[in-house]
Amino acid sequence: MSSRLSISVEGLVLRGRCGVTPEERAVGQTLIVDVRLEPVACPGAWSDDLSGTVDYGWVVDVVRGIVEGRELKLLERLAEVIADALWDPLDLAFLEVTVAKPAPPVAVPIAAARVKVVRTA
Repeated sequence: MSSRLSISVEGLVLRGRCGVTPEERAVGQTLIVDVRLEPVACPGAWSDDLSGTVDYGWVVDVVRGIVEGRELKLLERLAEVIADALWDPLDLAFLEVTVAKPAPPVAVPIAAARVKVVRTA
């Protein structure tokens, strides 16, 4: 039997400075981040011990630090920076980072612009 475990942090709503125009970066805007990851192994699923899994509180802290602490132009870059920060210290088989900017400043109203980065081992 094969088994895969997926851990998600969804709908992390933060205020960040990500935009092409200086005005967007000066004012900042709401950014919504979703993270889904699959650890190579997750002994915590059997031991019920936090040290044997990915602490999603830590994931939230990492994402928040990047979104609130960096100024970037592109959602694509922001998603890659988040993916790097999560991929490097964790032993993952899969990682998906989605960053959305609700109501971006474009010629016609849209619900959101969204970028997704997917990594696999």
